[in-house]
Amino acid sequence: MKSSKLRLFGVVASVGILSTALAGCSTQAVSTPKTASQATEGSQPVYGGTLTMDLSSQFPNLDPAKAFDTTSAEAVLQFYDQLVTYKGATNTLVPDLASSWTISDGGKVYTFHITNANFWNGSPVTAQSFVTEFERVLSNSIRSPGQGFISPLIQGSAAFVAGKAKTVTGIKALNAHTLQITLNNPSATFLNVLAMHFFSAVDPAYVNSHPEAYVDTHPMGSGPFMLQSYTAGRNYVLVRNPHYFKKGIPYLSKIVFNINNSQNAVLFHFEQGKTDLLSWNQGGIPSQDYLPLSTNPQYSKDIVKSTEVAINYLGLNTKYGPTANVAVRRALEYAINKQTFVRIMSGLAVPANQIIPPSMPSGYEKVLPKNAQYTYDPTLAKKLLAKAGYPKGFSTTIYTDNSSPTDLKFAEAAQQMLAQVGVHANVNQTSWGIFLTNNESGKQNIFTLAWLEDFPDPSDFLDILFNSNEAPVNNSTNYSNPQVDALLNRAALMPAGVPRDNVYKQAQNIIMSQAAWIPLVYPVYAAAVQPWVKGFYINANLRDPLQYMWIAKH
Repeated sequence: MKSSKLRLFGVVASVGILSTALAGCSTQAVSTPKTASQATEGSQPVYGGTLTMDLSSQFPNLDPAKAFDTTSAEAVLQFYDQLVTYKGATNTLVPDLASSWTISDGGKVYTFHITNANFWNGSPVTAQSFVTEFERVLSNSIRSPGQGFISPLIQGSAAFVAGKAKTVTGIKALNAHTLQITLNNPSATFLNVLAMHFFSAVDPAYVNSHPEAYVDTHPMGSGPFMLQSYTAGRNYVLVRNPHYFKKGIPYLSKIVFNINNSQNAVLFHFEQGKTDLLSWNQGGIPSQDYLPLSTNPQYSKDIVKSTEVAINYLGLNTKYGPTANVAVRRALEYAINKQTFVRIMSGLAVPANQIIPPSMPSGYEKVLPKNAQYTYDPTLAKKLLAKAGYPKGFSTTIYTDNSSPTDLKFAEAAQQMLAQVGVHANVNQTSWGIFLTNNESGKQNIFTLAWLEDFPDPSDFLDILFNSNEAPVNNSTNYSNPQVDALLNRAALMPAGVPRDNVYKQAQNIIMSQAAWIPLVYPVYAAAVQPWVKGFYINANLRDPLQYMWIAKH
């Protein structure tokens, strides 16, 4: 499986010039989710209005097959639709472009019935729209981060990826409105995977007649908002799709993302009422702005918070350097004071004691086994280092990226704590792209990183980040344990339920006992919503529900 690490602080990269989007047709009706925040109470949806937001940089990708960062997803999920999606703020999957589906053959065959919908250019959404996108994701030329989520899971996907087949035998358009997907083995999370934007409907004629770079900068979706214009270095303008297949939405007429490279201006613009929302467009409220907002009576009631299904951690290389010694890694666990990292994040975090966040629906251990528990105890850390053969400590490097001040602060805090137990660490800070490339080589000694869920299941943390077959790209600590591999591979074939959850807990306990990571904090996501913005809610699996939001009179 090939996936990609997500970081929670800032974005990088740029896109080319985008142009005006076109229009299409509609059918299905929906209602506003009942799970919206208190900001929606006491008001009825109003049509029209413009939602304005600051954006820290251009969207890195607008092609659903390529986008795998939190900022790009903010736009891509407005441009494209998937087979299924999440209901409001819940983890419940509901129909999207698939009006219904059946599961047969012991959980291996999924048959989806596609609703009547059109792309912005008027072309109909069909079963082939999904076949084309699945093949794009599996194509090595696209280099989609979504490839590993469906290969080798889908029948024939591995042969297609290897260039041994021109089609994927397990993906078939039975007719214009019936899509059938056959898996090699049952999967408890396959529907969750299909809710990811990688597997959106695309117009086959459109993507096949334009170069990859063009598709990545000129979206042609079926979604609630269309890209009207992009002005390099200035803004993106999205307009309402008047023919959206879900009747009644969106409510907004326009969304404007103003590219603002000045972090100092983000808070100022919100306080002046020039922007309506600080949310995924900024990765949440910028940490330096949280305290000023939360302590200001005028804005404190406009903040919506939720503990993310995410974790910030220090990765410890289990293959190279002193940290290849499990005794050294266990010693370092006791050298780190996690409350410091909570303070660095202005209180928007909870100390982490394990890999699975407490906000995950399953897999979190309320009480860890004693050999998987660590406390802040630098004296013990020194003793354990001496016992491991390093009475005078050792020298190492902590790797981080330069896309956010928070990243460097994390690395420097760890550097100071390690110095107190005799470990002298240099901090190597590079751009996100260089950092990630080096991280995926599996040769970084110690590194700061974060992981945000792709879908609400412990496999998305444990299998991707610790299975030895994921080393070194995703499993960049090179952690390898045959017993853990066996547990993870076994759980992957089990149906959802307590027995499967217990297998993941067993695997996590072993990993924690061997200290491949030092879990630091579970970040708390905080958004600032102007009082005239209604319909906002937080769903841990998606980005902002822009299609359900509206502007009240003010």
